[in-house]
Amino acid sequence: MVNEYTTIIASLLAVIVTFLFSVEKFSRQAERLAGDKFKDLLQRSTDKKFKSIFVGTFVTSILQSSTAVSVLVVSLAGAGILPLFNSLGVIIGANIGTTITTQLVAFKLLTVAPYILIFGYFLTKVKNRFQVYGKTVFYFGLLFSCLLIVSVITREFADNRHLLEALSHTSNLFWAIIVGFVITNILQSSTLTTSIIVILASQGVLTLEQALGIILGTNIGTTTTALIASLAMGKAGKQVAVGHFLFNFMGVIIFIPFISLFMEFITTMSDNLTNQVALSHTFFNVFVALVFFAGFNFYYKAVLFVTKKLK
Repeated sequence: MVNEYTTIIASLLAVIVTFLFSVEKFSRQAERLAGDKFKDLLQRSTDKKFKSIFVGTFVTSILQSSTAVSVLVVSLAGAGILPLFNSLGVIIGANIGTTITTQLVAFKLLTVAPYILIFGYFLTKVKNRFQVYGKTVFYFGLLFSCLLIVSVITREFADNRHLLEALSHTSNLFWAIIVGFVITNILQSSTLTTSIIVILASQGVLTLEQALGIILGTNIGTTTTALIASLAMGKAGKQVAVGHFLFNFMGVIIFIPFISLFMEFITTMSDNLTNQVALSHTFFNVFVALVFFAGFNFYYKAVLFVTKKLK
């Protein structure tokens, strides 16, 4: 039994590594296909708050990685290409765009992923004008195929006493947030973490309360990569990274008093736990985005105040 679980855990880790690899490759392929259009889009279409949030949502839903987008924005700000005011709107939008994946997982669209992967592979082999899109389609199919495999592997743990005992601690909101924060920093992907949360909820391993607490932790944990990347950049890059952290951290703090009301609201939206968790992720990020959109000028000034002594 021990050897069996060791093999299952090793297989799960292998799939997770493959997922992270596919996200990186997919993001690079998407950027390569677009050339400098993404950067031009960020520059030309982020002069207004609403436009910058929309662009952040759109680009993140395309790249399937809020981490990649936040690091890109930090880099552009550090290079003096994207002003802080514009950058903060993109960061807000990125948090909304990252919810797309969890919705796809919740609505069981993962079963289509292997066909997309196969189609992408053959597209790379066929000599025609669409061949250039082959690798992008392939890696897109690969990352969702990994999530499909994760859902199959984790079924083996659904009734595991030790796992259930460990996860029981996440009924405490504080510990749930810590777990989400730590796991996201280990995996370096909030998308993967939230997708696994949805999968575990679908298998009855997590309750809505536990899942929501972990999701709050992932939102804070996803800011670490951009903060680390900004250390090698100038003041503008550091300001954006700090702005990203403040948005996610303060968003969680603002949200916590409303958790009970929020869960009541979510349960009226759907009777299905899987959909409830996915909707929680989406509505939470939209709620926080609306709060910061309404107080955008205050948010902008707060970032300037916190970072005024940075070099």
